[in-house]
Amino acid sequence: MKDNLFSAVYEVEKILFGDSDKQNMRKEVKECILEHKVPEGPKYLMMKITNRCNSNCTYCSHAYSNKEEEKSDISLDLIKKTIHEAGKMHVTAASINGGEPLVRQDISEIIRLLISEHITPVLMTNGLLLPERWDELGAAGLRYIIMSFDSLDPETYNKQRGANFQDAMAGIDAAVALKEKYGNAHIHVTTVLTKNNAGELPGFIEYMTSRGIYVQISPYHHFNPSVPNELRITDPEEIFTLTGKLLQMKREGMLIANSEGFITHLPDFFLKDQRVPMDYRCLIGYTNVFVDAYMNVHCCWDGCFKPIGNLQEHSLKEIWNSKAYQDAREKMMNCDCSGCWYLCTGEVTMFLLDQEM
Repeated sequence: MKDNLFSAVYEVEKILFGDSDKQNMRKEVKECILEHKVPEGPKYLMMKITNRCNSNCTYCSHAYSNKEEEKSDISLDLIKKTIHEAGKMHVTAASINGGEPLVRQDISEIIRLLISEHITPVLMTNGLLLPERWDELGAAGLRYIIMSFDSLDPETYNKQRGANFQDAMAGIDAAVALKEKYGNAHIHVTTVLTKNNAGELPGFIEYMTSRGIYVQISPYHHFNPSVPNELRITDPEEIFTLTGKLLQMKREGMLIANSEGFITHLPDFFLKDQRVPMDYRCLIGYTNVFVDAYMNVHCCWDGCFKPIGNLQEHSLKEIWNSKAYQDAREKMMNCDCSGCWYLCTGEVTMFLLDQEM
């Protein structure tokens, strides 16, 4: 049981930071904060290689835009340039996301490019196109897949994801097939926790555990103020009961990738609509860098800050080392982004501060 618990925590660290020396990383970040220094380089690169998507999730910002000019892809040449620069900066892992990255036909080439630079590729996908591409991706060297999957109930899934449930289940089967054929593969599903799927989450976790798949719980974030905030859990008894159940399941060895600390603060997030805990400071700017489909570089994925630079005008290293990025890092530590409790912020910051995982 205990081994499973620690392996679940290790899964998150392994995806975010690859084989980095974790104690040295913590030491470096703390020194940078105290001495107002720029970190040597990012550890984790998030690349939105396309804005195109074959799903229509109710809570995603892409769902609110039908403008053709916003459905852009990064050119392969620019991706190659960025990956090469990331390799020289010793980035250890990179997520390939969108949009839906599998709408691109050159995804296997991108995976091979990352591996050639000693960067672990992590595919973030809705899984709808995995059945026709899993073998190709496995042969290219892909060993980390994070699928968006919210419910085993077809009606709930279709309502939240705007896609066909059976196609998504086929994607789960395809991910498992890749793991079985190529071995040493790590499959996660990210489930967005809403009032629609809260009641079925324990059963969902049990099913995914039975298939060797970790569950990453991401609480619903209300992106678009023009859309009614109807998916948030507002019943205190419901969220406190669920939180207790999740902690129990994790301790019993269910494959929940979230840390106990992250889970414990879910009630605060849902009921108080604020970033938690109260003394929390976001350190994501010291380890992660975000590149959108226009080659803009961001220190925060949620759009709290304007783009800091563009990779068509400056190198990744120049932007990372710039005064503008350093100012953003320090501002983020005192940021009061209401309702921010993502894996990329909450989990990473607790890890860097060596708090309870």
